[in-house]
Amino acid sequence: MAIADPTLALNADRKRARELGDGNAELCWLATVDADGWPRVRTLVLRDVAGGLALFVNATSAKGRQLSRDPRCQIACWYPSLQRQWRLDAHVVPVDRAILAEHWRRRPRSSQVLDHVYVQGFPQSSALADPKAFQAAHARLDESLGDHPEPPPEALALGLELREAECLQIHPGTRLHERWQFRPGASGWQRQALVP
Repeated sequence: MAIADPTLALNADRKRARELGDGNAELCWLATVDADGWPRVRTLVLRDVAGGLALFVNATSAKGRQLSRDPRCQIACWYPSLQRQWRLDAHVVPVDRAILAEHWRRRPRSSQVLDHVYVQGFPQSSALADPKAFQAAHARLDESLGDHPEPPPEALALGLELREAECLQIHPGTRLHERWQFRPGASGWQRQALVP
């Protein structure tokens, strides 16, 4: 790997994965820690926002609450088409609301409506006692929000400030795998080969 900046290298891999039709090209796995110290992992869309990477979350969700309590997280990306894995240690930081609104408008209508439903008594991932009441609330809001709804205050875009990154290249057959670590240094990112 010739690129020393992990953001540039990851973006190049994401672009190549898209070109190859990789189903994981837009995805990542987010790891946080809950209030009891248990690790929690889930799949999210990794977004290109304002020249960096960001996650869209809702403040009512467990991940939203966990990241508000502790902004540290780890992101994993796996691109089968490239046989390449990335792990990113990051802090999340709020993205400007105007940038959030611009990107939020591109989300599917159902996702926009859900962000509003979450704050109407149905927090994300909460126990669902009455699925019909939830569906009715979604239908009501879908009808009342108009053609171009604004994101509710609980809709968040969280930018990723990278602290460290690691990339693993899998090689089939007898060729050894390769692993690189990226750490910030006095003159920018420093890349170090690691034992795979």
